[in-house]
Amino acid sequence: MLVFVRRACALVVLSALVAGCSDRPKLAKVKGTVTLDGKPLPFGTVTFEAKGLLPATGKIVNGEITEVTTYDPGDGAPVGGHRIAVTANAEPGPAVVANPGETAKAPKGDYMSGKSLIPSAYNNPDTSGLSAEVKSGENTVEIKLLSSGPPK
Repeated sequence: MLVFVRRACALVVLSALVAGCSDRPKLAKVKGTVTLDGKPLPFGTVTFEAKGLLPATGKIVNGEITEVTTYDPGDGAPVGGHRIAVTANAEPGPAVVANPGETAKAPKGDYMSGKSLIPSAYNNPDTSGLSAEVKSGENTVEIKLLSSGPPK
């Protein structure tokens, strides 16, 4: 009888541990478009941030939002309201000048990271002015950016 009680207790504890590890919010697929002044944004990243939850990120490829991921590749974003951030940086410039003695021809700008293709206000969900409601099922989000920045 004692062996049965021990096994039953072990099973209850194990079940509780497994159940606790799978407390993920409900996710939904997200796709859509990102434009800058009406033209597709060539590349970048979009982040969906819901209060108290892990953010979801997606790639921007030729203006299309793809592979929105929270936990596993392409699993989607948590269902609910989200603030959105968008980043898109050009390729970084060279760190080394071909002919070091020719400083006049040295590239100007930041060689550590590329220049942002969009106003920096869009890089932060607090200043982007962008939001979306993710619902169960398939979601299509349309993000329209302006080179003048978010409307005030």
